[in-house]
Amino acid sequence: MITPAQFQVNETWIAIRVNERFLFVQNEPYDIYLLLDAASCYVFGHAISSVVAEKPEARDVKKLFQTAFQTKNQWAENLILTGNTPADDVFRMVAEQNGLSVQIKDKSDLEPIIGPLEESFAASFMRGST
Repeated sequence: MITPAQFQVNETWIAIRVNERFLFVQNEPYDIYLLLDAASCYVFGHAISSVVAEKPEARDVKKLFQTAFQTKNQWAENLILTGNTPADDVFRMVAEQNGLSVQIKDKSDLEPIIGPLEESFAASFMRGST
């Protein structure tokens, strides 16, 4: 298991899809991706993607990384992803453009970091969603 205590603040960022089920907006399914700091679990922001598109727009991911940079006044060294999906490819591309090395970790290994976040998201936003 990977815990926040294993990282220094701003050493590693994590990009994850936070919703287990699709979030419906006007009957259209969407996914929500978050970028967060692994040590502090601070969420920098989100990017939304239509399920049909399979990935967030590169410009939205770039804005998300810029927000993280502006918040910390520096880039992280690493980005952790949990797979090799089209969405992960967009995060990988933007991370590498900004000098971050990318690591793939099993999502279950990140449970201590992302589990509470996913639970909170589900409790707050997914009530009654199908």
